Amino acid sequence: MRNTLAAGLLLTCAALPAWSASPTPQVVTVQTRDAALIQRMADRLGHLRVDRTKGTVTAEIEPADLVWLRTQSTDVSVDKIATEALQLQTSGRSLRSIPGFACYRTVEETQASADALIAAHPTLASKIDIGDSWEKVAAGGNPGYDLVVLKLTNSAVAGPKPKLFSMTAIHAREYTTAELNTRFAEWLVNNYGSDPEATWLLDHNEFHLLLQSNPDGRKKAETGLSWRKNTNTAYCGSTSDSRGADLNRNFPFHWGGPGASSSACQETYRGASAGSEPETQAVVNYVRSIFPDLRPDDTTTAAPDTTQGVFLDIHSYSQLVLWPWGDTTTMAPNAAALEILGRRIGWFNGYDPQQSVGLYATSGTTDDTAYGQLGVPAYTIELGVAFFESCASFEASTYPHNVDALRYTARSLSAPYRLPFGPEAVDITATPDLVVAGDTVRLAASVDDSRLNRTPQPQAGAPPPPNTQNIASARAYVDTLPWAAGATAQAMSAADGGFDSGSEAVQLDLPTSGFSSGRHLVYVQGVDSNGDAGPPNAVFVDVAQAGEIATVHGTVRDAVTATPLAATVKIGSATVQADPAGAYTKHVRAGSVDIEVSAPGHLTERLSGVNLAGGSDVVRNFSLAANCSVFADTVEGANPGWTTQSPWGTSTTVAGNTTKVWTDSPAGSYANNINISLTSPLLDFTGYEDAVLSFEQKCVTEAGYDYGIVEISTNAAAGTPTWTELARCDGESTWRTSRIELPAVANQAAVKLRFRLTSDNSQTAEGWSIDNVKIEAGGAMCRANGDTLFADDFE
Repeated sequence: MRNTLAAGLLLTCAALPAWSASPTPQVVTVQTRDAALIQRMADRLGHLRVDRTKGTVTAEIEPADLVWLRTQSTDVSVDKIATEALQLQTSGRSLRSIPGFACYRTVEETQASADALIAAHPTLASKIDIGDSWEKVAAGGNPGYDLVVLKLTNSAVAGPKPKLFSMTAIHAREYTTAELNTRFAEWLVNNYGSDPEATWLLDHNEFHLLLQSNPDGRKKAETGLSWRKNTNTAYCGSTSDSRGADLNRNFPFHWGGPGASSSACQETYRGASAGSEPETQAVVNYVRSIFPDLRPDDTTTAAPDTTQGVFLDIHSYSQLVLWPWGDTTTMAPNAAALEILGRRIGWFNGYDPQQSVGLYATSGTTDDTAYGQLGVPAYTIELGVAFFESCASFEASTYPHNVDALRYTARSLSAPYRLPFGPEAVDITATPDLVVAGDTVRLAASVDDSRLNRTPQPQAGAPPPPNTQNIASARAYVDTLPWAAGATAQAMSAADGGFDSGSEAVQLDLPTSGFSSGRHLVYVQGVDSNGDAGPPNAVFVDVAQAGEIATVHGTVRDAVTATPLAATVKIGSATVQADPAGAYTKHVRAGSVDIEVSAPGHLTERLSGVNLAGGSDVVRNFSLAANCSVFADTVEGANPGWTTQSPWGTSTTVAGNTTKVWTDSPAGSYANNINISLTSPLLDFTGYEDAVLSFEQKCVTEAGYDYGIVEISTNAAAGTPTWTELARCDGESTWRTSRIELPAVANQAAVKLRFRLTSDNSQTAEGWSIDNVKIEAGGAMCRANGDTLFADDFE
């Protein structure tokens, strides 16, 4: 972890109950661009958020740290809202008692999830005990833990295979990291055989996931303590909450350098010696056992570009992608290749890619050791916006963006120093995906070389950062990876007639003559004008005999207006989207299937046990009834029961909207250090399902610091209701419509919705305006109240 609580603490403030807590910890902001001061702060405090654009540094401070900091700078201010949230989080409550954090698994729950994967998929998943935590090897005291790697690969496919090692939660309080790693494992294993990408990744790669790298420390953090280090009682006193070693300063490569403290009570304490901690020893030994040593332990010799595999250490928070070196501004000998993969990763999660030392100096770290000793490309990814990030923020942003980044990294494992220079193959489709043997399949994809985060300024003596190249070609491979022996390429054509841009739609009419019956993987790989081939991806093509296939087609319309609906039709395990005319067509394997038809704003309908005969052509049309309105406010009439926290009110003068709207600041801009809400009346969803919230909003706030947060409570009649974040906005300038599904309110009798604005201690703006709030839902109550019934032409 290289950054601290900062604005991200605002995410959790409303979700936390108002129990009493020690007023000791504080979050402070220092106005500075002084690199020497930032380094001194990092050395002492261990975790900073550095905003070079605003010239601010935010840090978590204890009283002694605050006294020291005021001797270093006169421009120190306390962030009151973030401090309140921090004090609540460090009050000694358990993780499970903090509302809104049920998405993060404890150490035991993480291991139970890994065991469940292994039990359900023994061919794909296994575990390896790589060593012990400090408490397990220490005499007496707590029993401690095994450090367990979850190994994922299709063991039925022979190796050797490229490897990804991904470790998480080495800094104990960083809750999001282990959850991301665990969910990545679940995505791979649970989608094997149904998702073509997960399938080929597990067939041809190995994933070594150390989900809980510091379990002793994590158990401390699960009590609510802001715990970073391991729990070694030899350092800083056996009962001190500052005891232990910072494991990410204890690794052997360049141990004891800048950014690592020699003071045992400091957050960045490096340990008694290089690799002194059992957790460090376990990781170092295991990583050496799975990756070959491809370079000497200097800072000048490059690893060969044929190197396979990637090392990841995932932290939170500060939204960065970092690569070696961390203790010197000298560039790593594989700098260009490290940078290009870092920028590709940064495209997916939106994080800032940079050499580690660009933030501030660190030494004895995981990524420097993996790259420095072995030559494997190594990265630190700093996730999200808070240590205790809200589940809604994690689910909506941190998880999906970063699992996509992990998937890209996995697709590059065969040649991580080469493949990221080439374009990516995306949006691959095969139409139809189930075809009669001998028929032609239209294979389509996009080949894109532009998926790079910002173009950073080159460092002194460095070559210019690589830019987007035009696409030169695209190729398809059936059942064989492009680099495998015997791979046969089939040329794809540019859909517009020529390869002349950095992103091209490509296509191929693929004949299936000679294909065996069953499922085939078809890979697509692009090549740019420099001759660089990028990471491939794949699509399934199912081949069957004519008598094994049924065709279902028809239309989906509104039951009252007959308007075509943008419906999703699921037939068995196959899904098809209706076109703008409401028409759909799908080939499926013959047999008994369940059918589900859904469309935005309409009741979802399900049919079970529909028999489809082989070789049949079946027309089935559907008419769907509209959902019911449970709550609506156009803001034009009387207040339907909103509770307003001053200065929330209505206005007719918000730019871009000529009607009356709700706004947090009717008189102008919002203030600093506010936390104010607009809360709905109590809503009863008994008998309702598939609820959807829609509203119009204009969210003019300081981007990245002040937020409009949409929240829901399903126990709103309680004395202290629990609030869960649904969505957030910041830094916008125009009106837009938002639509949010509300699965948690199904059959709940005491629901409230609220819109909450939070701001930090600098810069204000116009604020957040809301209009046309509506919640619609289906379910038994809607059916009972409705006049129109679902109709279809099934006999």
